Amino acid sequence: MRYTFAILILLVLAPLAQPAQKQKKAANSQVITACLDEKADYYVLRTDDTLKELAVLEPVGFEKQIFARYVGHKVSISGELNNASQPPTLRVTSPAHIKDISDMCVPEK
Repeated sequence: MRYTFAILILLVLAPLAQPAQKQKKAANSQVITACLDEKADYYVLRTDDTLKELAVLEPVGFEKQIFARYVGHKVSISGELNNASQPPTLRVTSPAHIKDISDMCVPEK
């Protein structure tokens, strides 16, 4: 009986002794360098030369008007890229993730 009770206690306490597993981040973190442009009610990143839309910008935790100060600038923006739509959506969690590269968008030579 004593052994059964000891084994039962070990079985109950054993899972508690294992270290917690870290959750894997499913986010697809990306940095995109491109020209920031404004559409009717949202902001996009475009290529310098062909003006192809690379990503739609989605602010998370701040107003989308923050992007307005960078319209026409070449920027580097980091965020979570969601490829479910075309063009993909880049979720930006902080204005600090926007780096101003140049005041003008000109094609690279």
